[in-house]
Amino acid sequence: MKNFRRLFLILFIAFSPVLIYSQSGSYGVNLDTVKAQKFDNGKMWTFDFPPLDYFQSAYGFRPTQEWLDKVRMSALRFADYCSASFVSEDGLVMTNHHCGRESVSQVQKEGEDLHENGFIAAKLEDERKVPGLFVDQLVKIIDVTKEVQSAIDKGKDPQEKDDFKYEATTGIEKKYSEGKTVVCQVVSLYNGGVYSAYVYKRYSDVRLVFAPEDQAGFFGGDPDNFTYPRYNLDCTFFRVYDENGKPLKVENFFKWSSNGAEPGEPIFVVGNPGSTSRLLTVSQLEFNRDISYPLILNYINNIVDSLRREITRNPEKEKELNNTLFEYTNSQKVFKGTVKGLNDLVLMQRKRDFEKKFRAAVDGNSKLKAKYGNVWNDIAAIVKEKRDAYEKMKGGSFRTLYSKLNEIGKKEEYYNQILGRAIFEVYGTSIPPDATFTLRISDGIIKQYEYNGTTAPAKTTFYGLLDRYFSFDKKYPWALSGRWLNAPKEFDFGTPFNFISTNDIIGGNSGSPMINKNAEVVGLVFDGNIESMPGEFIYTDEVPTTVSVDSRGLLECINDMYQLKRIGAELENGKITE
Repeated sequence: MKNFRRLFLILFIAFSPVLIYSQSGSYGVNLDTVKAQKFDNGKMWTFDFPPLDYFQSAYGFRPTQEWLDKVRMSALRFADYCSASFVSEDGLVMTNHHCGRESVSQVQKEGEDLHENGFIAAKLEDERKVPGLFVDQLVKIIDVTKEVQSAIDKGKDPQEKDDFKYEATTGIEKKYSEGKTVVCQVVSLYNGGVYSAYVYKRYSDVRLVFAPEDQAGFFGGDPDNFTYPRYNLDCTFFRVYDENGKPLKVENFFKWSSNGAEPGEPIFVVGNPGSTSRLLTVSQLEFNRDISYPLILNYINNIVDSLRREITRNPEKEKELNNTLFEYTNSQKVFKGTVKGLNDLVLMQRKRDFEKKFRAAVDGNSKLKAKYGNVWNDIAAIVKEKRDAYEKMKGGSFRTLYSKLNEIGKKEEYYNQILGRAIFEVYGTSIPPDATFTLRISDGIIKQYEYNGTTAPAKTTFYGLLDRYFSFDKKYPWALSGRWLNAPKEFDFGTPFNFISTNDIIGGNSGSPMINKNAEVVGLVFDGNIESMPGEFIYTDEVPTTVSVDSRGLLECINDMYQLKRIGAELENGKITE
């Protein structure tokens, strides 16, 4: 029977020209029939240019300016690496456990092990200030495109243009900044097609309120990272205090949904995605696929191997080195998945088709062609220069290579800006810009999907956490603390815990609130699944990829597992009730 199946497969491929074998390991359509999809460039919409008509046509929901302003002002940037949000009028802040892990270490006192036991501020006065921690609230957006682009255009060569750009942006940032409490960042959107001054209110008195123990907040550890179904209480709560040492009073915050969200219902991620490369040319993506990313991955692999050898030789260092090891194994999975996606023939063909249509639009307009018609060839020439540099430097000095690449990189950035202007002139705001760790709103829905020969449920419950604990013989990283094994009688293990949705996220979105059209929290974003990895260069919604903690599960844990009733009441009422 096996031989018959093998013969059938060979004959089927040989006489079926409509099928090709994708390097991703799946069968797909003939590449000639593969076309770019409407949202290949993603759904990370800016608050500068919200897609109101699209939201209306897709969901029958047209956000008002009041709604958009409230959502923008309720969202936060957590330090310089995560997202967060206000969830009560008394400055309560929600983000991920893995975003707050360092803060937990900072407030730990002698004799405590907060990573082992978690942190619960039973009373307001028990909340602990985190040294150096800040959150930023985006209070104003100013279009400075003409000012920056005119400065760039005065330059005679890429270096001079870069110098003029730096002078212009730093001048703008100084103009709109006010000491340590108001900071401005000039953001390049569409690779220079648009420049915006983002003005932030910075809050620097941030105190820890609640953090679950690591075995709940990072349940499943590295093996479960970037997977779904998932069972993870990846949350931490903080509070912002004012200059008088009182809980900050805020007008804008997300109210809590006790009902969560259901499959098919429109939901929105509001957060700060880190970086993507979706607007790069195909030649640039091929360079990342063939040279850049494999080199980075090899470097990461060596560090991971070294750390594991060190832990094997010195088991007493395991706890000390585990966080560092996780950071690198996390990056390892990201680059492995991205390289795999870049080697997927179908995904890359979608990128080629987009580029083909984009170039045709430029070439079909005499004015655009005169300004931008040769930019793809210019970029391809730079990519070839980079490839040649890597080839010549094999076995040579990496310091020399770095210097050469830095020189080439400035020219590449110059042409990327030209490409960005072309993108914006052709497509305008119908497509979003690449991620820049600035505030975005991404739409999607919750849905189940097929995987591994079965179906991944749209949501999980706390029972799944117990199943993995017992299935893996109660061993790390699926071990559970005593509170979970002797749960309070009122705790309901059948409560929705984690869910999966089609929202568009990337690194930096960790800690983003998931909200419904009433601007209520229905979840807390904490991860993507393994299928999300190609999202660095292309967005697909055939399979949902965003993993969140359900608002119902969060409230159930806070109230009934950790008995932190005062915070549960604050979430439900939107303010301190004591």
